[in-house]
Amino acid sequence: MVRRLLATLAIMSAVCGGFLTGSAVAAEPAKCNTGVDKVCYAGYNAAGLKQIADDLSEKGKGSTYYAAMEKNLTDGVKGTLTLSDGSNLPFRLIGILHDDRSDGSGRKAGLTFMAWNALPKAYCMNGTMPGNDSTTTCSGGSTNRGGWRDSNLRKWMNNGEIWNQFPTDFQNNVTTVLKQTNNMAYGSTVGSSASATADKVWLVSYRELVPTLYDGWKTYGGFQALNQEGSQYEYFHGKVTNNWSGNNILSGIYKTVSGSTPLGASYDYWWERSPCSNYGSSFLLVGSNGVPSGNYTARYRYSVVPAFSF
Repeated sequence: MVRRLLATLAIMSAVCGGFLTGSAVAAEPAKCNTGVDKVCYAGYNAAGLKQIADDLSEKGKGSTYYAAMEKNLTDGVKGTLTLSDGSNLPFRLIGILHDDRSDGSGRKAGLTFMAWNALPKAYCMNGTMPGNDSTTTCSGGSTNRGGWRDSNLRKWMNNGEIWNQFPTDFQNNVTTVLKQTNNMAYGSTVGSSASATADKVWLVSYRELVPTLYDGWKTYGGFQALNQEGSQYEYFHGKVTNNWSGNNILSGIYKTVSGSTPLGASYDYWWERSPCSNYGSSFLLVGSNGVPSGNYTARYRYSVVPAFSF
């Protein structure tokens, strides 16, 4: 009887992962398999990152993985994401327990990343994309009405052409989060306030890049809403200190996979999701010199630097 009991316990231990604590031991997060996995960060693939992020979401700073991920963020560790055309999109961890999950749990997404390069192709915020990639504008689209919520770029990033560029293991493991943006009427509407959208992939806002808003915009109609579009991501603390002129850390992000201007882009600028607070036709963008407070008409095509959470 004793031998039979010991044998049974041994089998259960092997199946369940160990009985040392009276419960199953969690599996080690999945590691990257070179040549197979399309997502790799700090040695983990998309499924592994999702497991780590879920643990952080549940346990907060008490998670086993918190210290290691915090060091990765501080050190600026880069990951790689292989797009459908075979090009590699580098990305960095910019926030831990920063974004709200959209699942109603009241928890934060464990890990938030941002690409450290632009997608190979440039996009307008609104309007109809041209068939010719050398064309720098979209038909129509000279508006920021409805903000990020109603923009064509948001649609393309979450369910359309841009979303389809991401590999299956990425699509199956990213966490949908709530992003606050000025979506009321036009970006310049007086007294406007931010509202949430549920996004799998998004653009960072002006407020998520800078420590404070530019004082010179206080008289503009949409200034109040700009301040409600999130808070500066942890990675940018102490690195992005100027809200009006150049920041070296931001000027280094643009360089594309090929080292050239994205198809159809006339300038090396990249979009933010924030509507311009004093014009009804523009969104904010980051210039080639790292200035985060530029703006341009929504029908023009500029670089897209996606952000996402696990």
